Amino acid sequence: MFRLRLAPLRAAVVLAVGFVLLRVVYRVVFGGAGAGAGPLLLDLPLLRLDGPFSHITLLGPITLLGLGNAALSALPIAAVIVFFGVLNAVINVQALFARGAGRGPLRAISRSLVIAWATFPALLESVRRVRVARALRGERSIASLLVPIFEQTIERALALAASMETRGFAATRVVPGVCEAPVVLTDAGLDFGADWHLDELNVTLRPGTLTVIVGATGSGKTSLLHSMSGLFQHFYDGTQHGRIDIAGADRASTPPRDTAGFVGLVAQNVRLGFASETVHDEIGFALAVRDVAASIVHARVLEVAARLKIEHLVDRPIEQLSAGEASLVAIAAALVNHPILLLVDEPLADLDTAARDRVCTVLDQLAHEAGVCVVIAEHNTREFSSTADAWLQIRGSRVHHLSPEIGTTITTGSDADLNGRRPADSLAVSWDTARPSFGSGAGMAAAAQSATLEIGSVPAMPLASIRRLSVRQKADLVVDDVSFDVQAGELVALRGSNGAGKTSLLRAIALPTAADIVIVGGHDVRSRKRRTRRQSVTLVPENFDDLLFAITVAEECRRADRTLREPNFRRGLRAVTHTERSTAALFAHLLGFHAPTDAAPLLQRHPRDLSAGERLCLVMAIQLAARPALLLVDEPTRGLDQTARALVSAALLTAAGAASAVVFATHDDDFAQDLATRTLRMQAGRLAAPIEVRS
Repeated sequence: MFRLRLAPLRAAVVLAVGFVLLRVVYRVVFGGAGAGAGPLLLDLPLLRLDGPFSHITLLGPITLLGLGNAALSALPIAAVIVFFGVLNAVINVQALFARGAGRGPLRAISRSLVIAWATFPALLESVRRVRVARALRGERSIASLLVPIFEQTIERALALAASMETRGFAATRVVPGVCEAPVVLTDAGLDFGADWHLDELNVTLRPGTLTVIVGATGSGKTSLLHSMSGLFQHFYDGTQHGRIDIAGADRASTPPRDTAGFVGLVAQNVRLGFASETVHDEIGFALAVRDVAASIVHARVLEVAARLKIEHLVDRPIEQLSAGEASLVAIAAALVNHPILLLVDEPLADLDTAARDRVCTVLDQLAHEAGVCVVIAEHNTREFSSTADAWLQIRGSRVHHLSPEIGTTITTGSDADLNGRRPADSLAVSWDTARPSFGSGAGMAAAAQSATLEIGSVPAMPLASIRRLSVRQKADLVVDDVSFDVQAGELVALRGSNGAGKTSLLRAIALPTAADIVIVGGHDVRSRKRRTRRQSVTLVPENFDDLLFAITVAEECRRADRTLREPNFRRGLRAVTHTERSTAALFAHLLGFHAPTDAAPLLQRHPRDLSAGERLCLVMAIQLAARPALLLVDEPTRGLDQTARALVSAALLTAAGAASAVVFATHDDDFAQDLATRTLRMQAGRLAAPIEVRS
């Protein structure tokens, strides 16, 4: 409960000082700060507004005493801010609220306070992320920040509430679990109204087995997983038909918090669900909310950490974890109660090869050595080919049982999933008449390489040059003196382990902070204005949803078109005035539709209601609409099925033309091997190996 941390106190002092300064500025602007006697510092003219605002006076004389009075009027609120900073520095306020959430008359209020207290830092992080996204899109409007900040804050609050629910937060009863029958679905059905449904579910899973659920993006893998965790029925307001028994508990009448003692859940985006500030508290959260003695919680945390070989992480702040470490901590937090059933949603999406191998080994051991029933929803099936005992594939509105032999060779998407769209190989055609058209992916890559590496015996001038680029984050040097060239037509894969610096490098190329570091098409990117900079380089970040600012797809496309029509931007770029050159048309093209009108139903939807592949193609269309010479994409296949991967692959092939190039960071070995003409490898912030050119 008690601890000493200086960071909250420092933040509170900064906020308090900022409030005092804001109050002084307000008094100066509205009526001056000349009250009382004292030396006159500045004699500004009084400005009285007309009409309905005649009672408002701007500016006026400024005296030393007037400034002092303005500052003094802000001190009471500033003192309250500092008080809460001190409180948060010496007391774990969130844990204090959590104790009151399980019992007593203020239980409901305490639950809300816990979520609000943990969500507030996410609000500040959302502001930072959206400011970066605004720069990447070339937006100037401050109002453009509001929608994404609101949506990201709500997303964090919901994910946090769901995480707490599945770990027993505020549970009022304890339901015992039956080890012999972890999962039994009998003539069950699931639906979200008319949008999605699964029918005739008859599934029985035994203890000590590992089951993999596969299916196309949006098919319902996560919903099926959450029908077992209880979030589908009790948190997301889905409708269950038939019978679902989880370790003997009727899921329809038993909320997740009451089965937290024997059901563990690892969500898709684990960082959103972290409820504590340190790894130790995060792993022990499910025990702490049940008022288990601190000594027992500590012993259990060390036990689970030792099992997963993450003892060195126990004292580390949550925010300092890499993607692989965060996944292991989330698994540890789900295991602290020794669950009968462990549900894991896409555990490999953010991980490099070493981290994937480690997570797969842990899940295999939990199932086949510890006797846990492990159920995984995943697109990456190869890693579980030798360990999975059962495979469930969602096709249409049915769940199909596959034999282990078939399961290891299945693909989660096919041409049938394209709904009338063109096969991926036919998508590599130009949307800009200045660019050539190529056929298959292999043909495109080969043509791009031969066209750009050398013309006769004279090397081609590079399209882009990165010169001694370094990036610091606080005291850490995350990118260290990186230099390389990119030729027109190249598709360069940026490889490296989690934390190697790939994301920081791509962002620094897109938004350079110093002159003569990033040169694209003969222009110093740093010296270009925000909108004209996008002609040189654009970035599709790993969290590509950050670049979605509107409430419909159509409005997103219109917003991008309006940005391109700005006079200052149009001087160097043709205005997008015709339907065939609009962002909406490009979006339809990247999705593989035969005509822009075929995508009309998607244009009326909220961007976040699209599938992951569709959202990525939308963001790529927004960024490609500027016709950038260099397109940067961070983890383009994260969380995508085979069909969506094919669409994204074709989009990148399209973007790499005679006058442009693509650099993409990825952990996906197959995607990089099939698409890239060259590979750059990063290790500890530096380019660690010579450039590899594909023959």
